[in-house]
Amino acid sequence: MSETRVPALLRMSDDPSMLNVTDADDAASMASLLTTMHRLHKQLDDFTTRLYIAYDFRDESGLAPAILIEEHAAGPELRTYHCFGFFAEGDSDVSELRFSAGVTFTSTGCIVEAVVDVVLEQPLGEFGADIHTLYLERIDQLSLPDALSRLEEQVTALCTMDDVPSRLGFDMR
Repeated sequence: MSETRVPALLRMSDDPSMLNVTDADDAASMASLLTTMHRLHKQLDDFTTRLYIAYDFRDESGLAPAILIEEHAAGPELRTYHCFGFFAEGDSDVSELRFSAGVTFTSTGCIVEAVVDVVLEQPLGEFGADIHTLYLERIDQLSLPDALSRLEEQVTALCTMDDVPSRLGFDMR
């Protein structure tokens, strides 16, 4: 028998500053959060899929979209995450190009963050072997409605970064 565990994100009533989903208004807020995250995940998935089709990421590459729910010291986080895995020539280690956007719930409000980063095992394009943050926007102390609005803007910004694969040296198909 398998057991499904509900992450802390859905049990925020333990912290009085967090959503209490027993209240109808808070249940509506939770529904808004989940609906918005689903839509933004699909928007980012459509964008990254177009990139994956348009560029030659080489043999044995892949694109893995996910929705992550994690508990951090600051509070629970819900994040849409899209990771390209690929091999640089002559390298047996996987490098990654990652697009992500998420919201974290803290006692002082919501934090929204959007990131594009690349983890290169070998130099590629204009980047040396290392972790490179190509885009980062983080905004703290937002109400949930403001956080969702800013998150939508951040995902829209991520979806304009169609030059990233070419900056890594990948050719269009």
